[in-house]
Amino acid sequence: MSTREIVTLQFGHYSNFVGAHFWNIQELSFDYTGTVKTEVNHDILYREGQTAKGEVTYTPRLLLADLKGSLKSLPATGSLPSDQEEIDALWENIEKVEEPPAEKNQYLVDIDSENASTSAAKYYNLDEDVKTWTDFLYPRLHPRTVNVVKEFRHGDDKESFDISNTGRSIWKSEFGDDFSDNIRRYVEECDSIQGFNVSFDSTDGFSGLALGCIEHLADEYSKSILAYPIIPSYFPDNNPTTQEERDKSNIKDSIRLVNIALTIQELSEHASFFVPLCTGEKGWRKPGNPRSFDYVKYNPQFYYHSSALLASAMDTLSQKYRHKSNFHTLSDICADMTGYGRKMAAASLGLPFTFGESEYLIDHLNKTTRPIFSSISPSCKIATDKIFQLITVRGIPESYLKAPLKEAKEQMNLPAYRCNNVKEMFQLYFQSSNFLSATNITVCEKPLELKTPYPRIFSERLNRYGFLKDVDRQEAVESCPTIAGYHNGNFLADVLEKLHREVSRIKFAKLHKFKEEGLEAAEYIESLDKLSEFKDNYEDELEL
Repeated sequence: MSTREIVTLQFGHYSNFVGAHFWNIQELSFDYTGTVKTEVNHDILYREGQTAKGEVTYTPRLLLADLKGSLKSLPATGSLPSDQEEIDALWENIEKVEEPPAEKNQYLVDIDSENASTSAAKYYNLDEDVKTWTDFLYPRLHPRTVNVVKEFRHGDDKESFDISNTGRSIWKSEFGDDFSDNIRRYVEECDSIQGFNVSFDSTDGFSGLALGCIEHLADEYSKSILAYPIIPSYFPDNNPTTQEERDKSNIKDSIRLVNIALTIQELSEHASFFVPLCTGEKGWRKPGNPRSFDYVKYNPQFYYHSSALLASAMDTLSQKYRHKSNFHTLSDICADMTGYGRKMAAASLGLPFTFGESEYLIDHLNKTTRPIFSSISPSCKIATDKIFQLITVRGIPESYLKAPLKEAKEQMNLPAYRCNNVKEMFQLYFQSSNFLSATNITVCEKPLELKTPYPRIFSERLNRYGFLKDVDRQEAVESCPTIAGYHNGNFLADVLEKLHREVSRIKFAKLHKFKEEGLEAAEYIESLDKLSEFKDNYEDELEL
């Protein structure tokens, strides 16, 4: 069987926070002993390589972009020596002028040491130590992975990288040429590439950079493109106190809103399938109140916290095309989810999907009256009727399914008692709760592993496996059952209508920075018209 490789691309600071958690989850689940059953084909996202010294490496098939000054202690070569560095090392009398390396926190020091294996069991105050995504990144990266936008510096308010058109200009420069070459090198290494995963900050200049890349991918490769336009959970100007600060905040809100609208419109043309993500309830002009998850307490102002939730969803959703027992490809998912030109879908997350440690799944699903997941797409309440959805459930042992026949009692009166496994029980649940809908379910035995440096955001009421304790005892959460889904249907017409209505209130004459970066009034109006036309795809009745 061919590997069906995927190339992953990340653009932007917050998306790299999400990516850092995502790759941590992958790598910390590796089994180096050969004694643990592996459900996932890691070769789909990872590549085996070799350094100039002949050392074997196994690194993500990943390219990422961020601004100058954002990497801190991570070298631009991604922590593995590049070929040029190894050549330079052969020359003894070379004087290099470099900035002194940033100081590493204790977690990074430990994983660089020979005692890296003990870091998972050690306590670190990462809520205090993490300032950027490189402060908790576990994997080593390939030398071509990290790509720095040198024209802008991270955290520079005087010259912000905040306009989509600026990112477009960067893509058309030498940066885009080099990035495209790196993509080509990865593709040429693949035996049977199935497509590209692209996640990016949709509120600033990285949206234009990513869109330039996505258009290149669509033109150059006839492969599926799954895109995640991401809205950060918090912006520093969220709580202005003076009138001057409020005016500046309103301008920044408008800039972000226009970037998002242009992003959605262009993705509708060039991406195969795209899913906006945000842990805020609103997400268009402002993130809004944070989405709530039972037994999780996170701080939306900490990117380290909120990005972990999105990474958990992305990892769970990706099981659909990485699971060894599943024959779905990225193109299958894109085709299944995008009928009638509906290329945009919503995502959901139930973290943890939990119930009592001595309770059965059949009883929990029978008595629950609340949704079993929360939307993680902006301004979106997921409908229950007339939808198509791909659901992934992980970490529920078959022993939790139902009581043995001798102990079943009232359970035997439920239709669900005839279900023989977790998949059948969830299929029955969604058939009963979703009218005129189609649901495809993937079930994974392995739970979501919550090893260090995953943030400690879970309730003390959970046991080590993420189920509710029957009795209080001291126990750290090490893993948890999780549910996540893609959802598409008529309900997204309202989501797009809200976006179009809000952005249409912004007059082009006020978009000075966009005009300075080359956006024409006619081009802006045409983009909004196309956004409205895209919304119309969701107005007709969905035929299942």
